[in-house]
Amino acid sequence: MILWTLRHTKPYNPNDVCYGQTDFDVSPSFADEFPPAIQVLKENCHATELYASPLQRCYKLAEKASEALNLPAVKQDALKEIHYGAWENVKLSDVPKDQMNAWKADLRGFRFPGGGESFHDVDKRIGAFIKSIYGQKEVLFVSHAGVIAAIEHSICGLPDEKFVEAEFPYAMVTRFEIDMDACGNLKGSFETLYGGKQQPSLIDYIMRL
Repeated sequence: MILWTLRHTKPYNPNDVCYGQTDFDVSPSFADEFPPAIQVLKENCHATELYASPLQRCYKLAEKASEALNLPAVKQDALKEIHYGAWENVKLSDVPKDQMNAWKADLRGFRFPGGGESFHDVDKRIGAFIKSIYGQKEVLFVSHAGVIAAIEHSICGLPDEKFVEAEFPYAMVTRFEIDMDACGNLKGSFETLYGGKQQPSLIDYIMRL
């Protein structure tokens, strides 16, 4: 199975708060950010299905991909970003110190308080969805850093210590090749075809808190 992923462009976050499933709109720079990524998909992607997170920062980009590839964009809740629970819409600098330290000690295993998820929960969520569509030969996901990283970690074997969730550029295009064995285990490899719009390193900022 060939799986393409396209991360959303920069969201509109004027208060610089933590956001996962908070439904921020795209930033005013959207029109300048999406065309290179869409062009890479037009030249290389032969998907027959397009699934998108329903959050508007993804779905607005999915509509551009839909036009370019002549595919309907299907909203899929499994492709939503991680839920940060009580941290949603809170500045990271305002998070209680004990909670922040607990997260820094286990970046992918920590479950965010207040009904949130862990990144390991996202691994399970996206893995279950990929298994459910595995018969399709080539698909495109328009999604979030946490979801794309979950595929790299849980399916392609990237170690948890490499917290790429905090490093991905906006509008990044990645191509995965995924196989499923007789026991239902997914294995894969990936390459980045478009590096997107770089953002400041979030992991450096987190570790200073």
